[in-house]
Amino acid sequence: MTSTAPAVAAPSGPWLPPILRALPAVAAGLAITFTADHSSTVGLGMLALFGLGSAAVLLITGMRMPRTEALGGLHRSLAVIAAVVGALALVVLAVGAAGLPLLLLLVGGYAVLAGALELVWGIRHRGRSAFARDAMVIGTGTAALAVVLAFVGDPVSAVGFFGAYAVIIGVYLVIAGLSLKWSAPVTESTAS
Repeated sequence: MTSTAPAVAAPSGPWLPPILRALPAVAAGLAITFTADHSSTVGLGMLALFGLGSAAVLLITGMRMPRTEALGGLHRSLAVIAAVVGALALVVLAVGAAGLPLLLLLVGGYAVLAGALELVWGIRHRGRSAFARDAMVIGTGTAALAVVLAFVGDPVSAVGFFGAYAVIIGVYLVIAGLSLKWSAPVTESTAS
C-alpha cells in the first residue's frame, strides 16, 4: 500500500537566508555575553566562530539563489570576507599571538569591509530588492562597529562591543527574515 500523503518540502523562500545568517551572530554574541572572560583570546575565538559560521551560511544561501538574483552576489562576497577573517582569527589563536592589536585589526577589518560592501549594495538596490533596506541597516551597524573599535583601548571593551554587535545584528536579521515571511511579496513592477 502506497501513501498518498504529500511530501513535506524543506522550508525555503526569501525569508530563510536572514534567519540562517542570524544563527552564527546570535551564537557568538550570546557566548560572549555569558562568558566572564572577555580576553583577546575569547574575542578571537568568537570571531572565528562568527566568521566561519557566517561564511558557511552565506555561501550556502548565496549558491542556492539564482545567478540573476543580486542578493546571491552579495552573500558570496560577504562569505569570502567572513571566511578570511574567521580563518585568520584561527591562525592567530593557533600560533599563540592573541592580543588586543590583532583582535582590533581583524574585527575592525571585517567591520570596514563587510559594512561598506553591504551598505553600498543596499543603496544601489533600493527599490529593486526587498533586502535593500535591511542591507543598509546592517551595513551601517557593521561600519559603526569599526568606528567604535577605533576608540577602544582594552580587550574587555573590544570583546564586549563585538558581542553586543553580534547580538543586535542577529536579532535584527531574525526580525527581518520574519518580516519578509509575513509581508506581501515585492515584485519588480511594484517596487518601481
